[in-house]
Amino acid sequence: MAKRRRVRWDRVCLVFGPLLLLILIFWVSCRHSEPSVPDTEASTSSSVVVQTAEPFETQPDNVPTNAVKRQPIICIDAGHGGHDGGATDVDNKRFEKDDNLNLALAVRDAFRAKYPEVQIIMTRETDQFIELQERCNIANDANADFFISLHRNSSTSGKGVEIWINNESVGDNKWDKLLAEYIMDWLDQVGISERRGIQTGFRNNETNVESNNYVVNRYTNMPSCLIEMGFMTSTEDNRYFDDNLDAYADAIVSAVMELMADKNIYPTSTLQ
Repeated sequence: MAKRRRVRWDRVCLVFGPLLLLILIFWVSCRHSEPSVPDTEASTSSSVVVQTAEPFETQPDNVPTNAVKRQPIICIDAGHGGHDGGATDVDNKRFEKDDNLNLALAVRDAFRAKYPEVQIIMTRETDQFIELQERCNIANDANADFFISLHRNSSTSGKGVEIWINNESVGDNKWDKLLAEYIMDWLDQVGISERRGIQTGFRNNETNVESNNYVVNRYTNMPSCLIEMGFMTSTEDNRYFDDNLDAYADAIVSAVMELMADKNIYPTSTLQ
């Protein structure tokens, strides 16, 4: 019987050990050289960067209540109309309703020509009678940013332009004051017989209560004012009105746009 030969494991390891080590190194290097497959979801989310513009509602808090992320909306109200002729001149031949409408249409046309992106809402565009509350409803339903009511004054004596706003009984009227002041300044630059100032409430009422305001100021939800564009009973004011109709319209438009620009109410592109 032959003698069994003992395996010398030390020699086996000495011969095959380095070989196994080389194989292991080669396998690891091949693994690292393979192209990596990106995670589909991660790649999709990082390959496109979307830049979202800041919402317009985040503008400063000094904007009118109804100012939102959209084009400006201005409501122009031509006072009186239809069977309500308003004041007349001394000869009873010239009616306030006609002057109011002529100026309102000129303001509308000036806005459309210079700032077509501004939406203009008219309470009337023809010689028709519109109830006072309906005028307010038109502006409120349109969610207008500003309401401007156009009128002419009347008295046995007197001349000049005055602008009426709510008294403080209805709350903070700072925006009404700003609107009126800007318009008055621009009208004054065109030329008026007299600057009668910004008035609150309505004529001949000294009590500062909510009921003592012009309806179109009191029941509109946005900053508003009522402009008395001179006296129908003043020959001088009638001449100013006729000679400067388009210039007055441009002044009202410029006043509103300058106010919005100064107070950062709307994007710069809107005001160019």
